[in-house]
Amino acid sequence: MPTTPPKQNIYFFYGEDTYSISQKVRFWVEKFKEKYGGDTNIEIIEGANIDQKEFATNLQAMPFLSEKRLIIVKDLLSSGSTDTQEKIIGSLENIPDFCILVFVENKTPDRRLSAFKKLSKTATTEEFQPPNPIQLTNWILKETQERKSLIGRPEAEFLGSMTGPDLWKLSNEINKLISSTNGDPITKKLIEDLVTPSLSSSIFKLTDALAGKNRHDSLRIFKTLVDSGEDPAMIFYMIARHFRILIQTHFLASQGASSQSIAKKLKQHPFAVANAFNQSKNFTSEKLKEMYARLLEIDKSFKTGKIKITVEDNSELLLELERLIIQACR
Repeated sequence: MPTTPPKQNIYFFYGEDTYSISQKVRFWVEKFKEKYGGDTNIEIIEGANIDQKEFATNLQAMPFLSEKRLIIVKDLLSSGSTDTQEKIIGSLENIPDFCILVFVENKTPDRRLSAFKKLSKTATTEEFQPPNPIQLTNWILKETQERKSLIGRPEAEFLGSMTGPDLWKLSNEINKLISSTNGDPITKKLIEDLVTPSLSSSIFKLTDALAGKNRHDSLRIFKTLVDSGEDPAMIFYMIARHFRILIQTHFLASQGASSQSIAKKLKQHPFAVANAFNQSKNFTSEKLKEMYARLLEIDKSFKTGKIKITVEDNSELLLELERLIIQACR
């Protein structure tokens, strides 16, 4: 039985990379204004406030002194009720040709939802995934050039490792760097001085120092994390999560699996697995198991109250983490 092709005037954008989604929607809006004479025939509807009957009427409303209307519906699947979702998507069968309808989700929707499955079949669908390390570097090079500045590939790779694939943060950091260059290329020193590393980036650097048994750097990175205001409990869980990924990656890599296949199997972002894939080579299986066993001990003590932590006092957990670092570097 042949499948019904998606309608040519209905679009569905979703995924974790909300920055690229917002840029695409902005581009569409600007191009629509240029082609059809301003924003008179553009309507933006929040999914949480959508009224099904009013929406059905809007779909049939003729454009005012123009050939097309553009309707953008935001976060219907994450904010609208299940009943509303079903009715809205059910009304799309009769959408007129003069109406361009774009559904945008700023959170990754539940793929199990009936509304998600129906909309994916009805609309021309595009998923926006965060970039992998190579894509991220290329994005930095392109964005920096478009903003009339310069950065070398090694510096772009370093900047990407500092921020991770959060393009919202990265865009702001690029603007900050450019404003401080006085027309000169962006240097590694400038990135180190101005860019605040993401938590995951700092955890990676901490783990790298642990792999090299560098106690001084390990404690320095840990202190920087704490001094920057990161929650010690979150630091602990991020370290535990990272070692769990390292153990799984180390085992699968020893079986001959590639970084890409490991990312799919573990259902982790390729960026995180690519880093773990390279870093796992610096650990033995025994060392990884030893570290993870110690992390499990701390977790148990934390949850049973043996390690006490309050809003005012988290010194016991900090002390345990410092002991963990010192033991790992022996």
